[in-house]
Amino acid sequence: MVELDPFFHQINSWSFTKHRVWNRCKRQYYFEYIAPYVKSQPVVDPEKIRWLKNFTSKFVVQGQLIHDIIDKQIQLHIDNKPMNLVEAMNEFSKKVSLYKNIGGETFTEYHNGDKIPDSFYATINENGKTCLQTFFRMWMGYQNQECLRHEEFDHFKIGDVGVTVKVDFVGKMPDGMLVLTDWKTGRDDDENETELQMATYVLWAMQYYRKSPDEIRTELVFLKTGETKPYAFFWEQVSDVQEMIPREFTEMNASYEYPDFSAKPSPRECMSCKFAEVCPDAAIGRK
Repeated sequence: MVELDPFFHQINSWSFTKHRVWNRCKRQYYFEYIAPYVKSQPVVDPEKIRWLKNFTSKFVVQGQLIHDIIDKQIQLHIDNKPMNLVEAMNEFSKKVSLYKNIGGETFTEYHNGDKIPDSFYATINENGKTCLQTFFRMWMGYQNQECLRHEEFDHFKIGDVGVTVKVDFVGKMPDGMLVLTDWKTGRDDDENETELQMATYVLWAMQYYRKSPDEIRTELVFLKTGETKPYAFFWEQVSDVQEMIPREFTEMNASYEYPDFSAKPSPRECMSCKFAEVCPDAAIGRK
């Protein structure tokens, strides 16, 4: 029987990110969330796993950088300091240049043997600036909202199951309506998954702010296009998610044995996986 560090059980919770990994590849889920805490006869040295976790896929770097910069700009607004588009874009370009200057060595794809062309950096620099320009253009519509939280990890419980969320922006309208906003830097190509993410945010806000679903609105803001997609959830919808999360969490924790976490190899997914190096089923060319 696998012996896990007791800390694992202290931090073990359900999140939308875990849900995505669980349904994409259970082997990746094992390496990401269980393997670092295995104390007895680990399949891979936990220190090796922790080192691999430092790599980041090139497909998520742009979004991370944009969210970090937007977070800083919102904090300036909260502190009654001027937000600055030019400074935001310059900061973004500098961060992209840092990745380029080291040849993308911290990218998962680079570590897995893929070359990162210069055109990649030019593309994310252009796309990132477009996203920031869109954010600043749309921000005027948010200044009548009281900012309650932004980019903070929050935790709540559904029964005995802990759930972790991180809402990009929580605003309160003058009439008391809560608005949960998620900034999207990519395409709108995952309708059902997005609804699950936003419904989970609503469940958190219902507990944290003691609100009913009809007092909470959610929206996606696509920063590449400026499109806003609003969502309104009813009791029946959030109840379905409230039942699904504990059920899936039970499945996630039914076993901690490595053989029970099957791989789902695909060239694109494996090339972007931090753990392809230690996964015998990874669909990448071995060096």
